[in-house]
Amino acid sequence: MTDFPILYTFRRCPYAMRARMAVAVSGVAVELREIMLRDKPLEMLEASPKGTVPVLVLPDGKVLEESIDIMRWALAQSD
Repeated sequence: MTDFPILYTFRRCPYAMRARMAVAVSGVAVELREIMLRDKPLEMLEASPKGTVPVLVLPDGKVLEESIDIMRWALAQSD
């Protein structure tokens, strides 16, 4: 497992866009993994069986599956 949180995203998804923007504004280092919706990576599906983006996997194994939760998490890290 990586030391950085992993953010699974799709560039044209508006929910993933707002999660990426919050991460960028917060300055938090994350590993961005751009996915193809028709070929979702097994690691993402294991973390979030819903198969939707965005998904943030934290180093401790906690998973955030909603963009608003990812935004709140990212902005809280920069406080």
